[in-house]
Amino acid sequence: MAKSLARKRMEKRMRQGSLDPRQQRGNWNGVKPVTRIKPDKRKYAYPKNDDDRGFKPAIAV
Repeated sequence: MAKSLARKRMEKRMRQGSLDPRQQRGNWNGVKPVTRIKPDKRKYAYPKNDDDRGFKPAIAV
């Protein structure tokens, strides 16, 4: 099977001292995109308790 032109260029660059691009694939540099949650309306619309609300109601004396 023949080599593609892109593979030939990649191998030539590696022979000349460039980095292997296969080693750089999939690197997120410590960022975990799954764990970061974007804030949404549910946080404000359905609070778990009164402390989660955006405002504090005045206490009746």
